[in-house]
Amino acid sequence: MKQVLNRIRSLLVAIVFFAGTVAAGYFAYYYLMVEDNYVLAILFLSLAVLSFVLATVFVYVFINKKNSVRIKELELRLKKWTNISYHASKAGDEAFNKLPIGIVLYDQQYMIVWANEHAKEIFNSKLIDSSIESISKDLMSDVIRAQTKINLKFDDKSYEVVHNTEFSILYFFDVTVREDIKKRYNERITTVGIIELDNFEESIKRFDMQEKATIRGSILGAISDWLAKYHGYLQTLQGDRMVFIVDKEAVLKMKADNFDIFDKIEEITQKYRLKTSITIGVACHDIAYDELGAMAQSQFELAEKRGGGQGCVNIQGEAVSFFGAKSNATEKNDLVEVRQQTLALKDHVQSSTNVILMCHNFADCDAIGSMIGAFRMVKTSGLDCKMAFDVNRADVTVKKIYEMIKAEPALIENFITEEQALELLKPTTLLIITDTQAPRLCMFPKLLERASRFSIIDHHIDSAGVGFKGFLSDYRVTAASSAVELVTEMFSFYNPNIKISPLEASIMLSGVIVDTNNFTQRSGVRTFEVSATLKSFGADMIFVRKLLQESIDSERLISSSIARAQIYGSRFTIVCLEENETIPDRTTLAKISDRQLTIAGVDASFTIGRIDETTCGISARSLGDTVNVQLIMESMGGGGHFNSAALQRKDCKINDLKEELINILRLEYVEGGNETMKVILVKDVKGKGKKGETKEVANGYANYLIQNNLAVSATPENIKKFEEAQEKERIAKENQHNLLLKFKDEIQGKQIKVQLKIGAGGKTFGHITDKLVCDEFQAQTGIHLDKRKVELPADINSVGIYTATVKLASDIIAQFEINVEEKK
Repeated sequence: MKQVLNRIRSLLVAIVFFAGTVAAGYFAYYYLMVEDNYVLAILFLSLAVLSFVLATVFVYVFINKKNSVRIKELELRLKKWTNISYHASKAGDEAFNKLPIGIVLYDQQYMIVWANEHAKEIFNSKLIDSSIESISKDLMSDVIRAQTKINLKFDDKSYEVVHNTEFSILYFFDVTVREDIKKRYNERITTVGIIELDNFEESIKRFDMQEKATIRGSILGAISDWLAKYHGYLQTLQGDRMVFIVDKEAVLKMKADNFDIFDKIEEITQKYRLKTSITIGVACHDIAYDELGAMAQSQFELAEKRGGGQGCVNIQGEAVSFFGAKSNATEKNDLVEVRQQTLALKDHVQSSTNVILMCHNFADCDAIGSMIGAFRMVKTSGLDCKMAFDVNRADVTVKKIYEMIKAEPALIENFITEEQALELLKPTTLLIITDTQAPRLCMFPKLLERASRFSIIDHHIDSAGVGFKGFLSDYRVTAASSAVELVTEMFSFYNPNIKISPLEASIMLSGVIVDTNNFTQRSGVRTFEVSATLKSFGADMIFVRKLLQESIDSERLISSSIARAQIYGSRFTIVCLEENETIPDRTTLAKISDRQLTIAGVDASFTIGRIDETTCGISARSLGDTVNVQLIMESMGGGGHFNSAALQRKDCKINDLKEELINILRLEYVEGGNETMKVILVKDVKGKGKKGETKEVANGYANYLIQNNLAVSATPENIKKFEEAQEKERIAKENQHNLLLKFKDEIQGKQIKVQLKIGAGGKTFGHITDKLVCDEFQAQTGIHLDKRKVELPADINSVGIYTATVKLASDIIAQFEINVEEKK
């Protein structure tokens, strides 16, 4: 405060002297210019100069005082900063040497030139003069790429590395606890799964109540045990549907185990000879529970659309994966679904102003046949209906069909071009697409793009992510032989009075025959029922056969192609056409593949050829349930059915496709090339051997047999176990045989009495059944008989003595007598 007052005083004195300077200067001027008095003028001028000097002195004092204060303040601050820098230096030393942060400096050659003690402790090394690569190759790669934030795993620890690229410094922060928490949270993300038994009730109809309960218990028990292994929660819903809940860690283990529940269920179904399987849809995402449930349902529906008998698993951050699919889609003899889908389509039709039909590009017999069938069905609703079609985008057989259609005025007038279809398209128009599995395969994609409302009738498998979106209805049955089969089944539910001409029926039948390869593939009971229906409409098999006749050039091409078929892995054939070799149409590849399956020992065949100048294709076919060509083609970017699949790829060479295909077959089925492996068959394998036999097969095929529970590796340990199991089985069979012989002796020669009510004139009421005989036999002898093993000579409906046979085994047969008396 005193310093401030002194400075103010100095300033005021300076101002007074400056004022004196001005006054003295004024008087000096006055006496010099006005009074002309030089003496007084010089006197006042001297006073002015003196006052100015004194004022300047006091201003200096004022300024000097201010600087003195500033200097003292700076000195005080410097003293403080000196004290702070000392402590900061101490803190820096602490951070460099004692805090749990690893620090590493490196030079332009990525050699470590300095590291603090903690960094040396982390990596258990002196580090200096070592390359960053000595810590981790991945770290070296990230440093070279100038990544500023790097995640590093070292031993059992996780580190977040901050990279100062300007000064070539790496800071290592231990984030193990944080990463463990994130990992545990990620592992605990909820997973919802839906399981359904396919065609189960239909498959067990032939069994009695006790057997049905046993079979159901076996399957539900297998599913329950499977989920218990992963600590999951299982709840049965309506019918044959179940829902389960596990966490992400569990579903990842399920994937690692290849969802072995499919193998367990297959064992049970084979034991009881059931035509059933399970379909599973699984969703694992960190979202709301209602959304998660809906996602699980959509995965289940996708698995169903792919043919059922498989699992579709959708895990956040991973591609959708599929499991199972080791057998063909199971045909469901259930017309309820047909009725529901038909009535839904009918509602969509009747709420429309007009209908346009379209099939897939490069139309085949099933495409045009199903389109014509759907056209006749829709016409019964009284709406304007047309078929958008371009014969230039059809195969050779359909071009022949189209020439016949042109001779039918009432039919040909309903075929229109793409331009005409676009003119007829309105917001209220319904577009029906038949025999087409994806938008890119439509004959007229622009028509689909502009359509506001569309429905689908198809039998192809819907591959993940490439199917239709936004449809009104999607009637897709992958177990069906053809789209014609689906359309024909819809007739009776849409309108029982639908009429089609013999030509139209024959065209539709040709679609069934082509898609089933003359009823050898995907042909179920419903396929033959549909064929009979088409026959009742006048379908002509001779006409169809002539329609499907090949030209002499096509036959020569097929025959010459078969002659150069390459056998691969003892069970596959591959035909590669020449790069410059032309084919009549893309169906030729399929015909060559079909023909290869007539070669003995071939389980799957592949034909590779050029479809056009820019596109190559593969047609794949297989026999039975040993090879799923759908999965093989999907792995290459194609798709299809279990026994029939294909691939198209642009800008590639035939030989490149062949090498890619062989690599997949090698890895999946023939791994090891000429190397072989001995296995013990645990089941009969068609064409390979019987259960219990030791076979030497290619490594890849051995892996296939082992993965599908058909064989085990023939190690000394397994051989010993299998021999012991065989001995136990032999003893058990021998004991069983002896028991049956004893049982035979107990039954043989016995006689029971059964009464039959007879009315006036000898008329009988009812007849003697096997159940009645078994019940009476147990009541009279105390011996229980299995009614399925008892054979009566015929319907017993009169008195007399009859001989019943009990077939205990193929070589053990007992007989007893039934004395039928009149009931009084």
